[in-house]
Amino acid sequence: MVELRLQIPDELVEKLQAKLGERTKVTDIARDAITLFNWAVDERAKGRFVLSSGANGDDVARLTMPSLESAAAKAEKG
Repeated sequence: MVELRLQIPDELVEKLQAKLGERTKVTDIARDAITLFNWAVDERAKGRFVLSSGANGDDVARLTMPSLESAAAKAEKG
């Protein structure tokens, strides 16, 4: 298993804990973040897009980041 060490600004951790509950551990936040990122990479590798929308399906926003586009490009090449 790989050990990952990150420096995350205290303000960001505090903001997430305020939304998730103060007892939320930093390791849980990091684990969830990597799980979400892995899913997003898999989706882009399938040629799909990661989107968010308002409750009624309006106001759609697409998640873009270089690593996701790299996964899509690599999948297209075969």
